[in-house]
Amino acid sequence: MADRRPNIVRAATVFYAVVIAGSCVYAFAFGHFDVLLGERAPDMTSLLQGVMLGLLIVGLSHLAHATLRSVRRASTMMARMLGPITVAQAIRLAVLSGFGEELAFRGALWPHLGVVGGAVLFGLLHTVPVRALAAYPIFAFLAGLVLGLLREQSGSLWPAVVCHFTVNALNLAWIGRQGRTQLTRPPRQHPDTPSEIAAQSELLPLDQEVSDDFPRTLWRYHLRLELDGTDRANLPDCLEGEELAIFAVVPREQVYAQLRDGVFVFQATFAEPLSPFPEDVAALSAYLFQVVTGVEVAERFVEDGTTDDARAWKITARRGEWVKVPLLVDESEPGRFDVDPDREDIEVIAAQWHSYPRWFQDGMRFKYPSLREL
Repeated sequence: MADRRPNIVRAATVFYAVVIAGSCVYAFAFGHFDVLLGERAPDMTSLLQGVMLGLLIVGLSHLAHATLRSVRRASTMMARMLGPITVAQAIRLAVLSGFGEELAFRGALWPHLGVVGGAVLFGLLHTVPVRALAAYPIFAFLAGLVLGLLREQSGSLWPAVVCHFTVNALNLAWIGRQGRTQLTRPPRQHPDTPSEIAAQSELLPLDQEVSDDFPRTLWRYHLRLELDGTDRANLPDCLEGEELAIFAVVPREQVYAQLRDGVFVFQATFAEPLSPFPEDVAALSAYLFQVVTGVEVAERFVEDGTTDDARAWKITARRGEWVKVPLLVDESEPGRFDVDPDREDIEVIAAQWHSYPRWFQDGMRFKYPSLREL
């Protein structure tokens, strides 16, 4: 994980260098390069106002974190995405983002957008495709209004830069500390931890015949994850801070090797439920833009190779949030059940519709037109 974070800072350096250069070219092209940094030089009072407003925004964000669960989820997700950045990295990112974004929104675009237009665009461009961060554009819009009013009142870009830097430096350092805490936190507590699973559950090969203790229920788990691009290298680094239950079954380095090759397949059978499996699927999805799915099947054996009942569920996870829905299971012939992970039980989904997150509802509406009326 530590090796991955400097890449974020380097990427930010390149990105904001392009933003700064583009802002200068834009201002020059539209004939207001001479006022790119404002109409007048900043005075000490306006710079101090920038610092004080920045501290006020930080204080309000920490108050919201202490009182609102949604804000705490957002900060946890942000910490997970950014990772354990150091104070020095936080300051560097704050300098880059504070100057680069202000030069663009309250500098180059200022004559065309003004206070409100700049704040709206500022909020829209801070949209993050993660449910936990759905309210982040609203925070960015409000912060953009404050920065725009500061720019308008002072006649200079620099108070807004100072304010932006103060907010980002303090909040990034705080979030970075959360990221370091997540990396060093104890393993997640489950009804069965990985060591307990290994000690208490009987792991069986999928093709092993059941020969005694009938009737007996076996729990089968299947997960297939395909990666491409930088995800192959990044996901193993991200998982260094995770204690997944599947690591008790498949060695961590073996999982990492499969991820780096682009295809990870987990397939195992237990005598008892692997209760942390949904959280494992969610943990994998937290670092990816794609949806991750796994399947759980409970099959009741009445004699060798013969079953009289089977139940199946699909675990679908997106950005660290998971849902578990039952699947339709068909008995293709006596004692044989077929599980299709694409055949969700629509009646159950409809009955529990309002308990599902919006991203799952949207996917189900697209897949099943009958659900569009819900």
